[in-house]
Amino acid sequence: MADILFYPPFPDRPQLYDQFYRTLWNFLPALDRLGKVIFPYGGDDFALLDVDQALDMAKVFMSRDFDPAIADYAPRYAGKVAFATAAAAKAHAGPLKGIIVWSTANPEHLSEAHAIAARTGAEVVFADPETVQQETLEVISFVYRLFPEDSLHKMLLDSSAIFFRRMADWRDRSIAAFGNGPSLAAVVKERREPGASLRAICNSTIGDKAALDFLKPELLFCGDPIQHCGASLYAGRFRADLADAMQDPGRVLITQLGYLPYFKTVLPADSHDRIIGVGLDRRSKFNIDLRQEFVVAATANIFTMLVLPVCFTLSKQVDVYGCDGMPFAQATKPWSHANEGDYMSKMAVTHRIHPGFWRRNYEEEFASYCGDMEDVLVAAEAAGVKVYSKTTSYVPALAKRYAGA
Repeated sequence: MADILFYPPFPDRPQLYDQFYRTLWNFLPALDRLGKVIFPYGGDDFALLDVDQALDMAKVFMSRDFDPAIADYAPRYAGKVAFATAAAAKAHAGPLKGIIVWSTANPEHLSEAHAIAARTGAEVVFADPETVQQETLEVISFVYRLFPEDSLHKMLLDSSAIFFRRMADWRDRSIAAFGNGPSLAAVVKERREPGASLRAICNSTIGDKAALDFLKPELLFCGDPIQHCGASLYAGRFRADLADAMQDPGRVLITQLGYLPYFKTVLPADSHDRIIGVGLDRRSKFNIDLRQEFVVAATANIFTMLVLPVCFTLSKQVDVYGCDGMPFAQATKPWSHANEGDYMSKMAVTHRIHPGFWRRNYEEEFASYCGDMEDVLVAAEAAGVKVYSKTTSYVPALAKRYAGA
């Protein structure tokens, strides 16, 4: 069993409860591997804290910016969480698996966290939502490491077995792969029928009922730590939409292996044999044939990381829709999406609870995406795959492969 310590001590109850309820989601897949999750408190009202009350009354204490389903998960943590004094936390001598540094503002606190880690053998995880861009991913990665190697290996083997079993139905059909740029909305509104018989969608399109009804996709892709595996109200609604979409027994969800335990924890059991987790690493070359190795190259975009490598594994012709990109002069802001007004209004909550995630260099991200797109398409074409962009795009690799509607 793994004991986890949050550090530094929380100065007041609002900040304590903020991290407390994030944690009930973030550690949910590894609940049976947890001993105690310890939340130290430095406020002068420590005597008023009550763990059982915080769990039982989660709906009252928890911010409305969080996924309301977290309140339903709270009772599962009975006996798993504890509040401690600041002095007890600083003097902690017992073994710890991890120290979650939830605030990086004070250098002295960082030194204390490292001292406790040296004394207890703990891993230090920086997860300050104000300053760490990928704070949720850092915690998800730590949770992943709580699973023993044989369990992770079995996850990958089971996922690859599902994938290869399904390949008989998917293999050698032409594929239409849909990004969720503004042109996707036009495709759906104008009912521009894609010729391809196998269709793949990703991310927010999973919650777009009009797109689902028209496109009838069999392959669903997602894997964003904030928007899909985060603690926010938006992420919770996405998971509810995903559960609805997966009611169709012909659909398969493909995500990163590290997110597989999260989706299996919250999606109905009858969909579990249609959830596939693909391994990924920081390799320099794209793997566009998962039959050779069930691992893809890690990139910052779901399309280059998962959607296209899977499509290229399955078919020798892939039509791309809805990957609009943007003019480089405008690449200083988030990308536009289909149903932009609705999308951004829902996403606003993630800006409030993950502020560090949105302090990004969008120019650098877009340039990296354009480079990755060129590299993965070149690799596919070298293997005999024909790739056509069926909607206009500012992404150079797609623009020069534009083949019209």
